[in-house]
Amino acid sequence: MAASTALASRALAFGPDKSLALLRDGYQFWQNLRDQRGSDVVRARLLHERATCIRGGDAARFFYEEPRLERSSALPAPIVGTLFGHGAVHTLDADQHVHRKSLFTDLLTAEAVGAIAAEVGRRWDERAPTWRGETELFEEASAILLGAVGAWLGLPIHAEDAAGRAADMLAMVDGFGSPGARHWRGHRARGRTEHWMEGVLQDIRDGGSHEAPIGTVALFRDGGGELLPVHTAAVEAINLVRPTVAISWLLSGVALAFDSWPHLREDLASGTISALDLAQEVRRCYPVAPFLAARATEDLEWSGEPIPAGSLVVLDLWGTDHDPRIWPDPFRFDPTRFQQTPVTPFNLVPQGGGDRNRGHRCPGEDVTLAVLITLIPRVAGLSYAVVGERPGLRRMPPRPTCRIDVRSA
Repeated sequence: MAASTALASRALAFGPDKSLALLRDGYQFWQNLRDQRGSDVVRARLLHERATCIRGGDAARFFYEEPRLERSSALPAPIVGTLFGHGAVHTLDADQHVHRKSLFTDLLTAEAVGAIAAEVGRRWDERAPTWRGETELFEEASAILLGAVGAWLGLPIHAEDAAGRAADMLAMVDGFGSPGARHWRGHRARGRTEHWMEGVLQDIRDGGSHEAPIGTVALFRDGGGELLPVHTAAVEAINLVRPTVAISWLLSGVALAFDSWPHLREDLASGTISALDLAQEVRRCYPVAPFLAARATEDLEWSGEPIPAGSLVVLDLWGTDHDPRIWPDPFRFDPTRFQQTPVTPFNLVPQGGGDRNRGHRCPGEDVTLAVLITLIPRVAGLSYAVVGERPGLRRMPPRPTCRIDVRSA
């Protein structure tokens, strides 16, 4: 009884709601709390939920391997409604999650990843020679990425619709970090995209060709042997496309890195760093997802701190990727750091951690890396300067823009 009372007493220290502070501080919200409180484990109320935030490699292992943490009730409805979609794999747990995840891991084989990356490279090589003067790299990249992943998946994307489809994919990602106009743009974009995708899938179910990967999505069955509702299948089809288009944020990071540290071109050409080294450092330093949450189904404890049943456990992705215990001098951009500190499933988590096949790590991470490795030498070969506003750490995600002044392609 005494232990239970002590847990309840300590669990009250969540304080007032800090949702507005999160919107103000962005990616550095949890780090600011750690600095203020002098503790590596911090608590806060967000959207009236009690949340305990942890960071680091061991924390990531706990977050992904503790069976008494569930995702199904932890994701806020506004994020599900814009970023992931209702009924998505991200909202499932246990056997349901493993079965649904197999849709993605079975499709995204090494051969498929290579095909997507090669198509991205081919489309870049077609488009880049046309760039002169001020060019919106974000817009160009998103069109290339949508075209490539759409071609692999077998989506009927008409030329006159391509720009709008790409913009909608970006809007779904851009909408997760704000309760205002951005959120509603993302919500409307999801509605349009789901309606389109449902039509594509229904055509396949009504007898259309199912040879392409999109046919696998259309005909995928749940653990009980039933076809997914067409809306759920559409959500998962979008979850194959949207993360690939979202590589635009990271590609902007590549462009910013070459512009900020020109020696990186020589380092890449000489072999001092590899394209993989640079891709990993861009993923570490130019974040998209700030943190992830799960709900404790029982009273838990982490690092001596109690976690009450029903409360949230938050893994600070940005904080883990900038943890000085893992990454010395974490705010310095240094692709060579991976030559001293190999990447593990838990020390670099911009797209989640843990096991790709059975856990909640993003199954599209291999696509992200392959695309970046394909495009990094091509960006290095451009003569350009970044113009306009550079991204900060307050806006989540960073503003979807990267204007470059191309001198020659």
